[in-house]
Amino acid sequence: MDVTTRCRACSRELTGEAKRCPHCRARAVPMHRGEGRALLGVCASLARELDVDPALVRVAFVLMFFASGGMSAGLYLLLWAFIPARAYGRAPLQGPLDWVSKVANAPVDDDTPRWEKRV
Repeated sequence: MDVTTRCRACSRELTGEAKRCPHCRARAVPMHRGEGRALLGVCASLARELDVDPALVRVAFVLMFFASGGMSAGLYLLLWAFIPARAYGRAPLQGPLDWVSKVANAPVDDDTPRWEKRV
């Protein structure tokens, strides 16, 4: 029995093992830090996206860490903050970003009277 899914972008049928839609090149499963994690799962996620061995990505991050004087640790944490843990989950930074967006886009009632207390 063949497992098929539909592309979320163009609605064409995909085989179960397809990583990208052959028509529109959209990802079949969004980038996530799911399986194969060693520390926070960023290197495993990047390796899955690039179709390389996770050990190569980990070695590249360690080499970048020493070459950049530790700046790649900030890149690693940024990637962790923006890549969700599950395929259709929310990224760790998504909650605070949604709150800021809600607060920033809240309507302001200019017709309401403002009260001041003068001392």
